[in-house]
Amino acid sequence: MNGNVLMFFFYSFGNLMNLIEGFYYMKCIDCCLKRRNGRLIFPAGLAGYTIVSSIVIYPDDLANISLAAVFFGILNFLIYDQGQTVVKLALIIILLPVSSALNFLVFDISTKLYFQYFTADDKIANCFFSNFSVLPPAVFFIFFYRAFHKALKKMQHTFTERTWCLTALICTASFAGVFSCLFLSTDYGSYYIWPCMLACILTNTCVLWLASCLADGIYADLERKNLRLQQNYYEELEKNQNQIRKLRHDMNSHLAIVGQLLKKGETENAETYFSQISSLIQDSSRRFCQNSVVNAVLNARYSMMQEAEIDSFFHISIDGMMLLDDVSLCTIFANTLDNAIEACQKIKSVQERKIQLKCRYTENGYFSFELVNSRNNEIAVKKGQFISDKEDRRMHGIGISSVRSIVDKYQGTLDISYDECSFKVVILIG
Repeated sequence: MNGNVLMFFFYSFGNLMNLIEGFYYMKCIDCCLKRRNGRLIFPAGLAGYTIVSSIVIYPDDLANISLAAVFFGILNFLIYDQGQTVVKLALIIILLPVSSALNFLVFDISTKLYFQYFTADDKIANCFFSNFSVLPPAVFFIFFYRAFHKALKKMQHTFTERTWCLTALICTASFAGVFSCLFLSTDYGSYYIWPCMLACILTNTCVLWLASCLADGIYADLERKNLRLQQNYYEELEKNQNQIRKLRHDMNSHLAIVGQLLKKGETENAETYFSQISSLIQDSSRRFCQNSVVNAVLNARYSMMQEAEIDSFFHISIDGMMLLDDVSLCTIFANTLDNAIEACQKIKSVQERKIQLKCRYTENGYFSFELVNSRNNEIAVKKGQFISDKEDRRMHGIGISSVRSIVDKYQGTLDISYDECSFKVVILIG
């Protein structure tokens, strides 16, 4: 076969492997970030991440890896939607050491093999080694994506900014290790840093594996919370059904009493008695929204408000909610309402106990939440955190922190304001 044809085949094969490596490199990032819309976004991202993932790393040369790190960051901010800055930076620290160390090992080993058996004048062998050396990284990232894409997606849905920072902080050791090894290495003694480069790859891979286990644990905990919420819903449903059955059983007696009152001409007493029956029926079939789990939480808190004689107003419009999962929604409603009910119960005057809740989800994916309650208790704030005024503060005062974690997870905003007689919580996500 003609030498030029062989070299063309080797070059084509090398370019194809580079594209495959860049494609799966970008697919890993897609698991954690939402790509922007546009016809040129995918080809631009594929070309950019192909360059980042397949850049050649030389001993005693920090220029290429430094340029790759800067270019990686620019791509993350251009190709993917606004927000999630922490995730975009964390992915650089997690993935760049893996690809850089892998490229260094493959290129350095192939170079030493080439000069061991061939001369610099052998163009075909040179072309073969330089292009077939990209095969191992391409294969590696195919298996890397298949092994971790589910874990990366779970990390996207369960990790908060704090968890991403912790993961990136652990991987910083590998990130700094790759730079240090390249700075200290030489062309002749580069094989001394092979174990270190391999350790960097293994370290970040194991960190991702541990992060996936952590994400599985968080996900399992969310599932358990969801099951508990569903259990509460069915218990509330069973309670309502029992009340309805009891009302049906006693309906003949109630109607007989109303009839007797009307015959005696006691119209006012009959109307009062009838309104009491109507209120019981309404209380047994309250429906604040179509989400059954959230509706159960709202029913439970509404019953607590009635028992505490709190004047309450709910306006809930979250039908078709796709932005927040049920557990996150219930955490927001339950924690904020519990705090509001607790604050109102400390007010001696029943007439001053008031809670107003407005929540809305729009078709364009915009979620708004506003809760205002009356109060007269003192509010303590320490380092930006609200401190409970209960005796056992370790077991309380974490409701707002849980809500804040969820808002941070969805890149929303949480605004808390208060004056002498009211407390207001506003959440905006979208």
